Amino acid sequence: MDLDLATCLFSGLQTDCLQDKQYICEEGRFTTMNVQKLFAKEVIAFVRCKELRVVPNPFDISDDYFKNIFRLDKWLFQDFLLVLCLRTYYRPELDNNRMPFDLRVLTTLTYLAHGHFGALQHLDAFRGYAESILQRCVPEVCEIIVHFLATDYIVFPSNNEETLGIKHGFNSLYGIPHVVGVMDCFHVRLSKVAATQEQDFKCRHGNLAINVQVVCDNKYRFLNVNPRAPGGSSDIFVWKHSHIYGIMKNLSVTAPAWLIADRGYNLDDILINPYRNPRSLPDFRFNARLEAMLTVLDTATIMLTSRFRCLKTILPYNHQIAANIVTACVTIHNYLLSKNCAIDEHLMSVVPKRKPLPNAMCEDIWTSGHANREYIKKYLYGLF
Repeated sequence: MDLDLATCLFSGLQTDCLQDKQYICEEGRFTTMNVQKLFAKEVIAFVRCKELRVVPNPFDISDDYFKNIFRLDKWLFQDFLLVLCLRTYYRPELDNNRMPFDLRVLTTLTYLAHGHFGALQHLDAFRGYAESILQRCVPEVCEIIVHFLATDYIVFPSNNEETLGIKHGFNSLYGIPHVVGVMDCFHVRLSKVAATQEQDFKCRHGNLAINVQVVCDNKYRFLNVNPRAPGGSSDIFVWKHSHIYGIMKNLSVTAPAWLIADRGYNLDDILINPYRNPRSLPDFRFNARLEAMLTVLDTATIMLTSRFRCLKTILPYNHQIAANIVTACVTIHNYLLSKNCAIDEHLMSVVPKRKPLPNAMCEDIWTSGHANREYIKKYLYGLF
């Protein structure tokens, strides 16, 4: 392998070369890399430079078959592998694992996509590896993704300047100002936990699970994921003990900033939910507008779980590894959105309609959020 490529990998190499763009001509770097196939082979050669045996190339399959198995096309995978090498300062001479790094990443992508390793059985590059070896790849690679990539691709705004674009996006689509995200929770099942923790991890359906809190923007990009709560925790408990609760409180000090959530949450000065007991036509219209915004998060979650079907299975790992798996899936989801890579239609499940909830006996009229909700209703329907 040309030593110049190894140098480039650790001298601020930009991955735009894999998107048919050219490098700026600088000493010690490639000037043009429009020949994507050549660059892809060089990256694979880099991570396998110490390999003495001949390992079949997993790229020797059709493009469609590759994407169906790994959820990334060949060039996006090269870009993703390159980002991992850059972030971790990967040195193949220090890697003592018997399986090459690129195969470990592909193994993990397979599990995330399907929830099992069956799709690898027909690929020559993965023959000879026991399932126990494949299973060990998932925690390792997911931990790398969480530690080195998640903070780049899952970013919740920390100041009001960073919220302006998100607020404008929601306002232009739904007419509601000052919204910085839509929030909800979903469960990911576990096969087992420690006997002393079983009651904590049993969700309302009686299954062992973790309760995953997510916040997304108007473009289906996840701004935050909190997969650390036991399945027995209520959504309100997870919200009140999450770090974004404090961030939202700080944001609202200098300018209005709200999250949108469903009626399972309590109305708050930083959280707006539908009326529990709508009485007037503006109340019902307000609820319909918020339901449309909640559908954005429903769609983002269905995109996530359709692309990474392991989230719909029972994960055979402990809850710490399961949390890393969830965060890795969200990270890759946002990474693909950043590359304008839409989910294939045949993978996308139908977004279910939210079931209408019966009217509640009382409203959260005693909270400071009540005034905010009344303001939004008047803003929408000109009732000032």
